[in-house]
Amino acid sequence: MTNQHPQEIELKLQLPPGAVDAFLARMARRRARPVALTFVTRYFDTPDFALSAAGVALRVRRAGRRWLQTLKTEGARQGGLSRRIEFEMPTRGGALDWTRFPPEALAYVPEALRGEVVPVFETHFRRTAWQVNGRAGARIEVALDVGEIVAGARSQPISEIELELKAGQPDALFALALEWAGAFGCLPLDLSKAERGVRLARGVAAAPMKSAEVALGHGLSVEDGFAAIVQGCLAHFQANLPGVLASDDIEYVHQARVALRRLRAALRLFRGACVVPQALMAGARGLAASLGPARDWDVLVVETLPAIAPHYPDADAWQCGLTAIEARRQEVRAAMRAALGAAQPGAWLLGMQRWLLQQGWRADVTQAQRLAQLAPLDDWTRRVLKRGHRRIARDARAFGALSPVARHALRIAIKRQRYAVEFFQPLFAGKRQARYLAILRDAQDSLGRANDARVASTLMAAVGAAAGPMADFVRGWLAARLAAGDDAACAAHMQTFLDTPTFW
Repeated sequence: MTNQHPQEIELKLQLPPGAVDAFLARMARRRARPVALTFVTRYFDTPDFALSAAGVALRVRRAGRRWLQTLKTEGARQGGLSRRIEFEMPTRGGALDWTRFPPEALAYVPEALRGEVVPVFETHFRRTAWQVNGRAGARIEVALDVGEIVAGARSQPISEIELELKAGQPDALFALALEWAGAFGCLPLDLSKAERGVRLARGVAAAPMKSAEVALGHGLSVEDGFAAIVQGCLAHFQANLPGVLASDDIEYVHQARVALRRLRAALRLFRGACVVPQALMAGARGLAASLGPARDWDVLVVETLPAIAPHYPDADAWQCGLTAIEARRQEVRAAMRAALGAAQPGAWLLGMQRWLLQQGWRADVTQAQRLAQLAPLDDWTRRVLKRGHRRIARDARAFGALSPVARHALRIAIKRQRYAVEFFQPLFAGKRQARYLAILRDAQDSLGRANDARVASTLMAAVGAAAGPMADFVRGWLAARLAAGDDAACAAHMQTFLDTPTFW
């Protein structure tokens, strides 16, 4: 890479629109002089969006009387921090001039595609920028962008802060971002304007995101695996957090909760080698606790009650009861959002990302812990999977004699082993792994049905008389289901688990 085309390092934050004035007031207290410009930016791609699919953003921007054309590549992104290669130079008018790009930039766009590119969307925003000093001599450009993305008849608001590192270390960006996340409720933002514009142009709506496979390979150390797995869990949670705060789609809450459960399982898995600070651990527990009640009410309304409704003789009475339950559910959802706001999830995410960037697990460790961090991940993985398997097998053999409390603990152990298998899936291959994972999922679901019934019964008791006679009917139904149990099916799953060969 040449000095003419440096790597762009920036941290992006989503700023609540209602906090714009407060942020401007905060920046006015600094001695930095603001520079305000209005930008009109035209983004180009092929009709089938081949450039964006390749991780390339191509634009022409007008700032005052100047026109600039820019080509950016998709680089590493995590927790709002991105590192990208950027080629930028003056141009004339609002059209692309391929002759002005250097060969290094042109290499990212095959010649066959250059004649196909057309304008696909625009961004219109006002940027207020400050040059500020950060920690340890860092120089940072802070930019507040407020405006919109426009693609045909569709539009989307822009309200974000970009912190671009001009000199110094990326940690200086996190120091500022953490301050503003705590003060204004900012969230880390990984999606660029270009990516959001492509989604808008294609008519792709935001949707809940499931966990993605962690990119692990042979030859990694334990600390490499730890960092990759934790990063994957954080990305999963961050992707669903805006939907939890703003959408009524219940899958956002479900996926965010799963992300935190997977994260806590990963931290437990690596606790002998990589220890996370108590403040960050407490933050994860608090966020998970704020999501739990809302998810319980969602399961009751969307899964449990629809299965019982056809058996209730009075449809009108059922609907009246359901209205009362739905009102309680909405109260719980509002309380969840208030609790999340108080927990400052944006600041927690940034804190976790900063700790990962600093490789904080290496701080204040014993020699034995450091050796464990440097150990081969493949060997370590086999040991932890074997240990988790033994814990499940012990209770599976005695399943018929287990108390409800012990069965609940067994379900949690199965869930943790399932997450561990999913984390380390890239390190293994073959049908035996898939078979083992399928058995864990079936066993977890089987044991989970009894737990769902107990939780639903507790919620119906909390609603009480407000739900009318249907509440007693539902509680009776659930009690009968718990009394009948699912012992035979659960026991069969336990025996299948014991009979299934391990894959490691």
